[in-house]
Amino acid sequence: MTTSPKAPIVSVDKLSVAYRSGGGEVPVVQEVSLEVSPGRTLALVGESGSGKSTVAATLLGHLRHGSRITGGRVAVDGDDVFALSARELRRLRGGTVAMVAQNAGHALTPSMRIGRQIAEAGGEVPVTDLLEQVRLPHGRELARRYPHELSGGQQQRVAIAMAIAARPKVLVLDEPTTGLDVITQRGVLDLIGALREELGLAAVLVSHDLGVVARMADEVCVLSAGRVVEAAPTRRLFAAPADPYTRRLLASVPRIADAGLAVVGEDGTREIRPRADSVGAVDVVDVVDVREVTIDYGASRAVDGVSFSVRRGEVLALVGESGSGKSTIAWSLAGLRVPSGGTMRTGGGSGGSSGDGSGGPSGGEGDLGVPARRRPLALRRTVQLVFQNADTSLNPRRSVGDAVRRPLRFFGTAGSRGEAASRARQLIADVRLDPDFADRLPAQLSGGQRQRIGIARALAGEPDLLIADEITTALDVSVQADVLRLLDDLRRERELACLFISHDLAVVRGIADRVVVLRHGVVVEEGPTDAVFAAPGHPYTRELIAAALEPDPDAEAAVEAAEAWEDAGELGAVWDELGVAGHRVRRWRPANA
Repeated sequence: MTTSPKAPIVSVDKLSVAYRSGGGEVPVVQEVSLEVSPGRTLALVGESGSGKSTVAATLLGHLRHGSRITGGRVAVDGDDVFALSARELRRLRGGTVAMVAQNAGHALTPSMRIGRQIAEAGGEVPVTDLLEQVRLPHGRELARRYPHELSGGQQQRVAIAMAIAARPKVLVLDEPTTGLDVITQRGVLDLIGALREELGLAAVLVSHDLGVVARMADEVCVLSAGRVVEAAPTRRLFAAPADPYTRRLLASVPRIADAGLAVVGEDGTREIRPRADSVGAVDVVDVVDVREVTIDYGASRAVDGVSFSVRRGEVLALVGESGSGKSTIAWSLAGLRVPSGGTMRTGGGSGGSSGDGSGGPSGGEGDLGVPARRRPLALRRTVQLVFQNADTSLNPRRSVGDAVRRPLRFFGTAGSRGEAASRARQLIADVRLDPDFADRLPAQLSGGQRQRIGIARALAGEPDLLIADEITTALDVSVQADVLRLLDDLRRERELACLFISHDLAVVRGIADRVVVLRHGVVVEEGPTDAVFAAPGHPYTRELIAAALEPDPDAEAAVEAAEAWEDAGELGAVWDELGVAGHRVRRWRPANA
């Protein structure tokens, strides 16, 4: 007996949307049609500006200010969304259609307890039952917490609980796992999939992460410049994309197996550019040396006895889950957080001393263990930080040229105003942008262009070490590929050392020369990138790699799932050396052994 397919609950027919600009109208969505049935997930993919978020928002009756429907129809559960009255529209939102936003930390009210926020979302399901349904244990205790007391993954689960509180029929997921580490991401995606099955939800997924799409979606709709360029079942689209644009998107996605960065042709063919051989170089110079560093937040230890060095011309990656201490180490190196113990020095510790023979922080030349404000200007220049979100790190009221000129004047790398302006234009050209962009405001640039300006600003100080903290997290795959190639070019051209922090292991595989794996502020594995990915020696590293998502619905995990384990490191017997020089793991043993 065959089961007849369910009737679509979401139907978008030849939808067109435009917004007013300069006395005219600019089309952002053009004749888009799609359908979603209960229990199915449709993914909307495409680069920034493709119209995917605009289409998804129309399911809740939302339009950007100044926008209007110029043609077509949006129907949800049989109702024409844009023909509903204000009261009917309120019932639709949450009752029939609910949204899980990209950043749960911003979507939750910081001054209101979690339980109250879930209760206010409506519905008759008790708060503790909802928390249990989204796999959050100890519901009564957790309901009394505030958002800042939860991890990013817990916040996202709370946002999902709020979305399903009124038992909607359609769930709109707008980049639901952006910014989450691979293990947390895998857990959230598994939860969404299970809830879809349990509640019979239709889901519309908006994502630039094609690994997430491959895992979650039944059908995929690819948009470019507001038009559908390809729509197909997920397996067919990933196996044999028909449109060149889709082929280029898929080819731009980094893979765990890539031993370098991908260079993508117009026809979607990809070549892997080998990494620069900094590991095997004879005249290796340590730019920064970190020894037994501990960093505390009050009574909580965020980093515990971490040691590593970064060499000239090398990319060293720090990887691990949220809360592993990656960004804390970066902020400390930049002078934004003072370590509680250990040493951080430039030039492998060849800098100044404390003057009393103790080797403690002094603020002298080479000592990075003091706040930025107490470092000599020449030392402050040596370590520069590129922030994760260029949108919030650039002054929206000042030109991007001014953002680059200010550090040139501050550090004295340019004398006169005229020289600073000329150098700023050259730096903007160095990051592969038109020098005339110097006169633009940040809002007039795309996300990838703003991130390039962030890199140019960091280069203005002529640093020895560039810290790149999750700089490609929110970028489209093709823009991400361009920014990564730029970073790789700069380290080759300038022999620049780079501390690269990322939760995307495929990106790390492509750009990093060496990897340091952190868990709860402790290093559990380190070594050359190819060695670590080919034969991960610690079960936590295997867990990270196994959780990484590939742009292939039928892909198997790159390594077997980790076994239960416990730490076995002891004073004087912490490390086990593996076969490749520099590859070692913190000692461990099977749980209950």
